[in-house]
Amino acid sequence: MPKQNSEDKLAEKLKNIHQGEEEKQAKKTAQSLGLPFIDLMILPIQSEALALIDEKTAKIGKIVAIKKEGREIKIALIDPKNETAQNTIENFKTKGFKTSLFITSSRGLNKAFSFYKNLIEEKEITGQIEIDEKSLKEFQDKINNFKDLQNLIDEFARGNAFLILEIIIAGALKNNASDIHLESMEKGSLLRYRVDGILYDAASLEPKIHHFVLSRIKLISDVIINVKDKPQDGRFTIKLNGFDVESRVSIIPAPQGENVVMRILNPASIEMKLSGLGLRPDILELMKKEIRRPNGMIITTGPTGSGKTTTLYSFLKEIANPKVKVITLEDPIEYHLEHVTQTQVEPERGYTFAQGLRSALRQDPDVMLVGEIRDKETAEISLQAALTGHLVFSTLHTNDAAGAIPRMLDLGANPVSLASGLIDVIAQRLVRKLCPECKEKYSPSKEELKKIKEALASLPEEIKPDLDEQKTDLFRPAQNGCPHCNHTGFKGRIGVYEIIQVKDSLERLTSQQPTHAQILDLLKKEGFVSMYQDGMIKVLNGETSLDELESVVGK
Repeated sequence: MPKQNSEDKLAEKLKNIHQGEEEKQAKKTAQSLGLPFIDLMILPIQSEALALIDEKTAKIGKIVAIKKEGREIKIALIDPKNETAQNTIENFKTKGFKTSLFITSSRGLNKAFSFYKNLIEEKEITGQIEIDEKSLKEFQDKINNFKDLQNLIDEFARGNAFLILEIIIAGALKNNASDIHLESMEKGSLLRYRVDGILYDAASLEPKIHHFVLSRIKLISDVIINVKDKPQDGRFTIKLNGFDVESRVSIIPAPQGENVVMRILNPASIEMKLSGLGLRPDILELMKKEIRRPNGMIITTGPTGSGKTTTLYSFLKEIANPKVKVITLEDPIEYHLEHVTQTQVEPERGYTFAQGLRSALRQDPDVMLVGEIRDKETAEISLQAALTGHLVFSTLHTNDAAGAIPRMLDLGANPVSLASGLIDVIAQRLVRKLCPECKEKYSPSKEELKKIKEALASLPEEIKPDLDEQKTDLFRPAQNGCPHCNHTGFKGRIGVYEIIQVKDSLERLTSQQPTHAQILDLLKKEGFVSMYQDGMIKVLNGETSLDELESVVGK
């Protein structure tokens, strides 16, 4: 027995020496060819990349695809002169791919070959690399509520489990969900949809089904399937009814597995018409004129998810045509617009909003959209553009319209340039709309009537609603909703706005570096309409409820 152990140890030692020599030889080969060496024993390999070369070709050519990023493929191989390897690389190039070559060892290559078995299993589990449009449409027709969704998931869990991701996405599209959450639990996972800004529990998945769905999401999102202990981000596109529906995917490790959030960017579900945003008639007419001005800056402000980007997109859609040069700088591009040159900044690669602005100004634009003003440089260049014959749209993160001016000054904007260049600031929030099918009429309490009267007191006469305390009715969501609103009582969202024009007295005040309080004092004297007041008009019109308005905007 001791003799056997000694022989085993010797064999293991000789094996390690051989492998070490093999790695050294591979590194020498890489150096002589002027190519980088890569160690496939420790490097994760993308399943999608591996699938680009079939197993038989890979073994004959001693070549393997290890990573795919857009149109670039990273390839590991033993010998670049191998005829099969050369033909494989040339084939990629004729299809428009850029290839990056790395030398590896036989040991590393064999490790990569072992993943082909996993790839076959993954394909059996996950099904297609693309989302099936026909299945999506069929499932949408079958899903009327969350109960239908759970029943479909349970039905397909017994067979054709690879289509469950289509069911999940179909349910999200049917409910106009902005996000899909898959949250790992001790026994499976919880599927949740964010609809109209609120998260709802939609269905549950068994552990095995959660694994199937997670593997498929990773496969189509171009992330590494066998990495489970690190965050990963990806994206995929769905073709549906002539639209490209894009999904941004975030995967993070969790105690019971991995959690996934998919942001759904569906152009068909977003209202991009200026007339559909919920602007009051007087403000709608004002903005139609303002966005056609030859120069100046218009800023939208509010927290993340308040609809700022949608508002700016609606402005662009209103004015974009072949006679106007429109350039956007976005992070990221959320929706694609006709007659608009859209570019995406990449700060991690050094392409910032400020650098993008400089480049865009050399492209002879009439109108520019800057996704967000985050620093002094971007603020200064944006204002300079607004003062030199360009119309500039952008966003800020402030709580109200009055806060935009101090924020720009804090960033380092020149007060005189800001006073001359800034023409409008729009602050906004999104409130849920009452379901038109089941909303309930009721008589407001004395306390509610008092709130309404106080809100309306300072409104300009031309927009002040008539208030008869004896006949005024309000609306609220039905307690259990109806099938039309998935029993939530709400269907869709609408904006509430406050808008300030920087002219006359406010322009003079801006040049003096005012505080937030000083700006508010001036606005109140000049008939300013706040978001709360704008929302109160919508409450009286039966579009939303008083509770909803106060929960979003405050009292």
